[in-house]
Amino acid sequence: MASSGSQIVVIGAGVTGLQTSVSLLEAGYGVTIIAKHFPGDKSIEYTSPWAGAHWRTHAPLDDHEQQKWDVESYNYWLSVLENERRDKSAPVSGLGLYDSHFFWVHPDPEVPGGDPNRTWFAPQVLSFKAIPKSKLLPGIHAAATFQSVMINVPQYLKYLLQRATSLGANLIRAALPTDGGLSAALTFAETLLPPHLKTVDVWVNATGLGAGRLVPDEKMFPIRGQTIIVKGEAQRITTVEDKNPANPNVTYILPRPGGGRSVLGGTKQANNWQGTPDEETTKEIIERAKKWAPELLTGKDGGFEVLDVCVGFRPGRTGGVRVEIEKLGDKTVCHAYGHAGAGYQNSIGSAQKVVRLIRDSIESPRTVTSRL
Repeated sequence: MASSGSQIVVIGAGVTGLQTSVSLLEAGYGVTIIAKHFPGDKSIEYTSPWAGAHWRTHAPLDDHEQQKWDVESYNYWLSVLENERRDKSAPVSGLGLYDSHFFWVHPDPEVPGGDPNRTWFAPQVLSFKAIPKSKLLPGIHAAATFQSVMINVPQYLKYLLQRATSLGANLIRAALPTDGGLSAALTFAETLLPPHLKTVDVWVNATGLGAGRLVPDEKMFPIRGQTIIVKGEAQRITTVEDKNPANPNVTYILPRPGGGRSVLGGTKQANNWQGTPDEETTKEIIERAKKWAPELLTGKDGGFEVLDVCVGFRPGRTGGVRVEIEKLGDKTVCHAYGHAGAGYQNSIGSAQKVVRLIRDSIESPRTVTSRL
């Protein structure tokens, strides 16, 4: 439980910032969120609304912390869905439980011996079953099915914001300066706080890709994603993983629970800042997706009925996600950024780590990293 009167300021209102705020509020802390963008905004600077967003682990075999985060998020979402099933008056989260079909095109070190049963997450999810090699389509190395959680992103972000405000979060819409580094930005942020917030115990930096300029962190880089929104909800989640360095894309069909739409994807283009859709990429995604979701081919000439084409930038970071305490002069900062394409499935576990770090920092102050 939080120390009496402890106040935390979270910078950023993407899925990481919002979930971290909710987790801190549930732990008893006072929380203020400062962000340039909030749920409902559509800006290329605001990554979370553009995500396809479903539980699909990106954790390597040797990254036990990220595996733990993913499992914590999966189990938490199952509990939310169970609560919604029991209590029809509960806020609608935008989550849904679907059959997920996962296909590996090439041998993958994350699938030891080509046996999906040996993936680290096989025993962690519901109804996991490897598809026998005799039943695989040509060009597929291995495949599995399991129950996965799908997220209707616009609804889920609003749900998190509503939870945060209902628990007492204060909201401040503002853009912080980036030309003077993080210390200068926090000094400016102090001028935005209401008079009763005389002391901020810890600042949380959940600025995603923006941390590249704000901190500044030279390890940050964009991973461009282009997706297509089409009419109709796919019957299942489909993911076709093809780890080809020359064309590092992934084919996926993602139904949006209760939204009457599906997301077709996608691209993984590191260090690509093109913020507008590429027409050739759109055509390529449509062609890749056709054989995996025939139930969605309801448009003209037997194709998809395209509603929108979207571009977003995942917050990539060389060396992986940064979740740690840092001392900046007299200020304590807990960083929580660099989750790349795993922001949603990392969100619960990552937020719980932030809560633990902040609790330890307040109860037993110590400098983990110092930078003046």
